[in-house]
Amino acid sequence: MFKFLCKIDESQTDGCLFQRAYTPKQQAIADREHELLHIAKSIVEQEGFNNFTMDKLTAASPYSKGTIYNHFSSKEDVITALCSAALRHEISFFRRAQKFNGTSRERVIALHVAYVMSAKVEPVLFNCLMTAKTPWVIGKSSAERLKLQADLEQQCSELIDEVLHGALATGELKISSSSGLDCVAFANWAVSYGSIALLSSTIDCHSIARVRDHNVFLFGINCLLDGLNWQPLSTAWDYQRTWQRVEQEIFAEELKMLNEL
Repeated sequence: MFKFLCKIDESQTDGCLFQRAYTPKQQAIADREHELLHIAKSIVEQEGFNNFTMDKLTAASPYSKGTIYNHFSSKEDVITALCSAALRHEISFFRRAQKFNGTSRERVIALHVAYVMSAKVEPVLFNCLMTAKTPWVIGKSSAERLKLQADLEQQCSELIDEVLHGALATGELKISSSSGLDCVAFANWAVSYGSIALLSSTIDCHSIARVRDHNVFLFGINCLLDGLNWQPLSTAWDYQRTWQRVEQEIFAEELKMLNEL
């Protein structure tokens, strides 16, 4: 039931309560916290972040309010904990994508596929990532949870940087002195995040409706990577085929699940 909270490489257990070495009592506490996060995620999915309250979490769980407050200092603390779950979920997808065999540009596209796929599989967690960055959430979250969140964000960045360094090493990507890997990584994130956010919107918008039958994710990514002169250019390589290969070779289970919805 709580699989979404701990999908991460076995060697990276810092953020995952299930995979730490615990005494029976500590494990029971960890299990209870994961149960509460699962319930909280369900409430957010049904009612949204704005309508989530500790009273609703108490009513939906078998635990007293006092017990719940032993785990979370506030509803904002719960949201920050869900954000860390979202980051662990993303990291697990990124690690799988890193195993894709291809050129450096294909490997960065694999990371984009992983990001899009993780958002489609867990849309509530995806939305939680930005909600957790609002001042009202940060201001009422515990320092320990904020530290864990920052550590997981750094892990995400390191995974992306690793692929970018590989591209520089092969000569398939060259970066001018006026920009750097940080800017390239940010631009890639911005393209995919913006596309996911817009396409997952429930707003009836002509600009969105008319592109739903196209792979606008890949179109935006190719515009960016071609602009960086990242070889091979999209005019010389079938990156739609690359996208499909990543889905079929790395994320076949998730793709099957999404197609059955």
